[in-house]
Amino acid sequence: MKKITLLFTVLLSISYANAQDRFIRSDATIGSAFTTGTVSSYGISAGVEPKFFFNENVSLGLRFEGAVLFGGKIPFESSDVSVQMSSRAATLLKGEYYLGSGNTKPFLGLMTGYYVTANSGGGTSGASASGARNFGFAPELGITFGNFRISGMYHVVGGNYLVSVSSGETKKISNSYFVVTLGFKAFQIDLD
Repeated sequence: MKKITLLFTVLLSISYANAQDRFIRSDATIGSAFTTGTVSSYGISAGVEPKFFFNENVSLGLRFEGAVLFGGKIPFESSDVSVQMSSRAATLLKGEYYLGSGNTKPFLGLMTGYYVTANSGGGTSGASASGARNFGFAPELGITFGNFRISGMYHVVGGNYLVSVSSGETKKISNSYFVVTLGFKAFQIDLD
């Protein structure tokens, strides 16, 4: 985290001397999170994104996100395992590129950083819980409408968590997940 803060400070200092239309903005997001694959679970996500805009098209900042997912079943021939809850917290370095100018424009984002995951479940095989800290990244595609934005991102998170079933098998479940967000500008500070 110290390296990310140092990088952000250096880039902020360089751009302050060379750029125009610079500003700092923080966006807040709320959305829907879900997984696919062996286990399908659904839940909510919330995040905050403080970032520095070098100009109206390029930004660099951070994304802090939390997601809680519920439900899901792992079907097998002789037993079912119900997954009750899964949570994820992410601290990510984020870059964005906005296409065009004006109030309504599409944007692309790319994030990388650390994820903390916690999973708990129960069913015919008993209860289980696991947690991990993994590296990951997330591409994002969205569109802004003035002070509001809609986007979708896929968090590719390393590692898996294991679920044991009554037949003695152990299944690997991915930590990766999708998020669809609705965001709004919390505040903006113009530097020019």
